[in-house]
Amino acid sequence: MAGILAIEVLPEGGPATLTLPLESAAALVDVLSEDLLRVLPGVDQCGLAIAAALYDQAQMLRPGFPVHAALAELYGQEPRARQQPSLMAFGSSAGHMAKAELEPDPRLIGSPMLLLPFVLMVPAGIQARLAEHMESSWEEQGLAAAKLALFLNQAFSIQTEHVRFMTQSDLCAICSVQYQQAGLESLWLLIECALLSPHRQESVVSAEGLGWRFADGRISHDAEATGAQKQEMRQYTAILGAHGLIVTGNRLTA
Repeated sequence: MAGILAIEVLPEGGPATLTLPLESAAALVDVLSEDLLRVLPGVDQCGLAIAAALYDQAQMLRPGFPVHAALAELYGQEPRARQQPSLMAFGSSAGHMAKAELEPDPRLIGSPMLLLPFVLMVPAGIQARLAEHMESSWEEQGLAAAKLALFLNQAFSIQTEHVRFMTQSDLCAICSVQYQQAGLESLWLLIECALLSPHRQESVVSAEGLGWRFADGRISHDAEATGAQKQEMRQYTAILGAHGLIVTGNRLTA
């Protein structure tokens, strides 16, 4: 099961580094797992894999959720994970993360909310109960302890305002509101379909009247755009690209 530590930083508190070395990563997984015991009863029966790195929400919300998928894959490759639930932290070595999917994209960093992902390897017998608790309780009771927030401040040289546990569904809900408030509701519908229903098709009309469509893992738009549509098209293309979505200029067909 995928989880996220959402870290809100003060305007002057941006990170000095986006990844932690292996030694610091090992210390982080100890502090984070201790706090998880407080907010998620039963998590002591689970394995845990974390990326000791900070990401923008667009990099986290890409088709297939590649950051979380890479964490799960790395956990499964460790021999000790096959014997008993283990705590694993994947940091940087010689400036690089263990998989390319785990490399934070510094071009996307700039939002006051930074994300640190983790994956829980949950026994089948308690999976439904833990998932329900995460979805129903973390919104109100998912605030991280001061010890964890302090560790993050020191490790990444940041100034946190709030740190809380959340699910992928929580993050999607936050993004949905943000895009709606920015007048980009149609854009979010395309992204949401790509994330949650990639085998479906979604067609929308933007605020400037430009037609867009998601199908077969790709985004297409009306080939002809004029005036304000061109600026909007560039905005859509940039945001969709940050979410890992390929945009083509083919005219939409029925």
